[in-house]
Amino acid sequence: MQTHSTASNLLRSVFLQPALRTPLFQPVWKNIHRLALWGMNIGPGGSVEKSGEEWVLNWCASKTDASQPFVLLDGGANVGQYATSALRLLGNRLRIFCFEPSPRTFAKLAKNVGDDHRARLLPFGLSDHDFEAELYSHAGGSAEASLARRDMSHWGITQNEVDRVQLRRLDDFCESEGLDRIDFLKLDVEGHEMPALRGAERMLNARKIRFIQFEFGAPDVESRTFFKDLYHLLSPNYTIYRIVHRGLTSIPEYSEFHETFTTANFLAVAR
Repeated sequence: MQTHSTASNLLRSVFLQPALRTPLFQPVWKNIHRLALWGMNIGPGGSVEKSGEEWVLNWCASKTDASQPFVLLDGGANVGQYATSALRLLGNRLRIFCFEPSPRTFAKLAKNVGDDHRARLLPFGLSDHDFEAELYSHAGGSAEASLARRDMSHWGITQNEVDRVQLRRLDDFCESEGLDRIDFLKLDVEGHEMPALRGAERMLNARKIRFIQFEFGAPDVESRTFFKDLYHLLSPNYTIYRIVHRGLTSIPEYSEFHETFTTANFLAVAR
């Protein structure tokens, strides 16, 4: 114990040296910071297979009764990338509801997974009340389409296409469909996660949604959402984890260090 304490104090004294905080060393720390985020699976994104999402879906499915249907709601289904992976992984157990509000994107989703009897496609999005809104994108079928127009000029992207879309509360949808439980809710709605979750208040408080995968990152800048908002909304009934490569790392308490607007995926597990 003494050796560990001595080593910690030595490292602390070295890295607190004022010289290391001068402009000369800033490029070094910038690269180390980016490397650290990458190692924490914050920013890589990519395919469902490489992001850790497939591993999480398999893990969650293994925690449920294999003799029962696995009910999955895909909020922000886009053209079906996630749904296609889920259909392949879970086989005939899967019952998937795909929510996609963009008419042009919905047409592509229908082409990709619409013929599968395990999938039901819904042409609306999820929010905290029923209403019609404008959805902004830079191209039909864009994965970056959002309800809050994003300033993406630093990426060379302008969201200059607008669709009128419908949004509904998840609680109301579940009631109308007779869904008394959801095994897995996946939310990738480009900064609209908070309203979508508030629209599922009844299901959340009753812990009728066992697993929730949600995204936090760049779109939350425009929607003015903080990780703190999501954490405090879910933590009374759920344990929160960050999804990493082939695993999970727990987030036992909130910290300002979690406010990193570089996209990462998280998993909430009902207590």
